[in-house]
Amino acid sequence: MCKAAAAGDPAAEKAVTQVASVIAQGAVGLVDLLDIDLIVLGGPAFEKEIAGVFLSEIDRAVNSHPIAKGTRTVAVEESMLQADAAAVGAASTIFHDAFTPRVGGSSQARRLPK
Repeated sequence: MCKAAAAGDPAAEKAVTQVASVIAQGAVGLVDLLDIDLIVLGGPAFEKEIAGVFLSEIDRAVNSHPIAKGTRTVAVEESMLQADAAAVGAASTIFHDAFTPRVGGSSQARRLPK
């Protein structure tokens, strides 16, 4: 599918764009939920042939959604890690909750010994 889309097959291009659009809507939810300003895309399913479509669809969605628009700009970048990106990204969300300062402290911070 990725190679067909890169070769200009209209049906494949449409399918890739639709998948990217759905993932972009999920990214909007994550941006609003976690208040993040950077999304890094990668992993074994993120093929170079479709990278541009995913990067542009997600960038458009997270920076034009009514809640996000005007409050912050979210950078959307391709990971240098490629196949390991998903594992590193999952681990980073744990660190994000534990170490990001919050008004009143995070739930994780309240459980840590003082």
